[in-house]
Amino acid sequence: MNGVYNQWGKIMQTVNFFVESVKNLKTVGALAACSPTVAERMTKPVDFTSTTFLVELGGGTGAITTKILAQMRSDAELVVFEINPVFVETLKNLNDPRLTVVNDSALNLADYLASRGIQKVDYIISTLPISLMERRTRAKLLTEVMNVLDERGRFMQVQYSLISKREIEQKFPAVKLDFTLLNFPPVFFYICGR
Repeated sequence: MNGVYNQWGKIMQTVNFFVESVKNLKTVGALAACSPTVAERMTKPVDFTSTTFLVELGGGTGAITTKILAQMRSDAELVVFEINPVFVETLKNLNDPRLTVVNDSALNLADYLASRGIQKVDYIISTLPISLMERRTRAKLLTEVMNVLDERGRFMQVQYSLISKREIEQKFPAVKLDFTLLNFPPVFFYICGR
C-alpha cells in the first residue's frame, strides 16, 4: 500500500509542477521537474562528507532537494529559496528537520544569510530560469551568488540553452559546461567556481 501511495504522490507532484509551470512559466522555467539524472549530475560536485550548509535556488517540487537530503550529513542544513507558494508547501511537506524553506526571491540570498550570521557558503545549486530573467535581474542574481560563494565553493546551474553562457563566464572565472539528453527538455549544466 505504501508503494501505491508513493507512486500517487509522485504523479501528483508531476501534475502540480506542470500546472504551476503553465501558470508561471517565466518564474518556473520548465514544463517538467528535473529528471533523476539531472539531480544526480547537479549534486555530483558536492562533497557531502564535509559540507554542513548548502543552498538551493528554486526547489520546485523537490526533485533535486530530495537528492541533496538523501546525501547530506545528519548535522547539515539545506536552505531552499522558492517563490511559488504551491512549491513551498510541497517542499515543506518533505518534513526533514535539516531543510529550511525560504519563501523569498533568491535576489535576497545575501541578506538572508547575513541575518543568520553566515558570510560564505560552499555550494549553491540552482534551477532558476536565469535566461528568462531581465538582464539586470540576472546580473544581480549572479552577483549575489558570487558574493556569498566561498573561495573554493561551487555554483551549479541548470539551463535549457546557452543564452546566458557569456554572462556566467564573465562573472565566474572557472566554468565547466556539461550536457545531458536524459531530461525533458535536455539540459546544460554550468559548474562554476571563483
